[in-house]
Amino acid sequence: MYDELYTDYHYPKTDEIVYGMDQFIGEPNYWSKGIGTRYIKLIFEFLKKERNANAVILDPHKNNPRAIRAYQKSGFRIIEDLPEHELHEGKKEDCYLMEYRYDDNATNVKAMKYLIEHYFDNFKVDSIEIIGSGYDSVAYLVNNEYIFKTKFSTDKKKGYAKEKAIYNFLNTNLETNVKIPNIEYSYISDELSILGYKEIKGTFLTPEIYSTMSEEEQNLLKRDIASFLRQMHGLDYTDISECTIDNKQNVLEEYILLRETIYNDLTDIEKDYIESFMERLNATTVFEGKKCLCHNDFSCNHLLLDGNNRLTGIIDFGDSGIIDEYCDFIYLLEDSEEEIGTNFGEDILRMYGNIDIEKAKEYQDIVEEYYPIETIVY
Repeated sequence: MYDELYTDYHYPKTDEIVYGMDQFIGEPNYWSKGIGTRYIKLIFEFLKKERNANAVILDPHKNNPRAIRAYQKSGFRIIEDLPEHELHEGKKEDCYLMEYRYDDNATNVKAMKYLIEHYFDNFKVDSIEIIGSGYDSVAYLVNNEYIFKTKFSTDKKKGYAKEKAIYNFLNTNLETNVKIPNIEYSYISDELSILGYKEIKGTFLTPEIYSTMSEEEQNLLKRDIASFLRQMHGLDYTDISECTIDNKQNVLEEYILLRETIYNDLTDIEKDYIESFMERLNATTVFEGKKCLCHNDFSCNHLLLDGNNRLTGIIDFGDSGIIDEYCDFIYLLEDSEEEIGTNFGEDILRMYGNIDIEKAKEYQDIVEEYYPIETIVY
């Protein structure tokens, strides 16, 4: 890209190889259609293979939404506003600066900076970095103080509207020193959702950290966890009853989906495994127990410790809802490299009290048995 274009685009000049694209190709009547995602991707491939490009940028008019959607579908992201940027038919048009990077994380950061400042007028992003991602979401640390999460899923059962409602409910009703996210910024739509809250300081619990703790510290931590779960599970959830999750029904629906789609393409071993699991699912009574508000992803990497190894925070309630009480003991009972182990979970269950430990272990075992089937479904 020519030197003067870096200034024109407000784009920082580095040693990277950057190409600029003009969104207008062909006759003016066709400009609003963009050039099509297929051709954009061909251009990306050519520039990477033949020119070793690091990034591609363009500056579509803001009043050209159809073309902008095509560019976004191809991987371009809006990273800046360009007011009165381009002279067109005697008028200065407002534009977006859009960027496609072959290292997508860098574009993610720029795009998220733009989105935060665009949707939250008084928020200025001075620093931003990616700290985690899921299959449909990304989390950022902003200004070393706030966590902003963005989600691209349209599944309302897993959406931020539900998650925000649960945070609001818990922050209103829980009486505990354990911190949970308190949403200060939110933008929720069918296409994009953003939540922002102050970072909860602490160290994530790991098996390694747990193994270095004294017996007294371990017992205090287990009591902290049991106490938090007992209080959360005891809340009257009437106000958020629409956040109900039926785990057994979800599995039955996924089984029907398998039968209607790829079941006949599975091996006999896979079919036998699935049918054996379904027999067990239909025979068990563990799904007939208490329903309550659960975190539903209660694993070590969501539990934060303070300097004294006490439970100080719990994050990521994205899967939470009104569901089987046993759900919050699945990971506490799990024996894996990421979790502490079965004895840890059993101790917490005993401290929690008034719960069938054997049924909790059966529930956890059923969930583990379903994991291989879930990978086929998704």
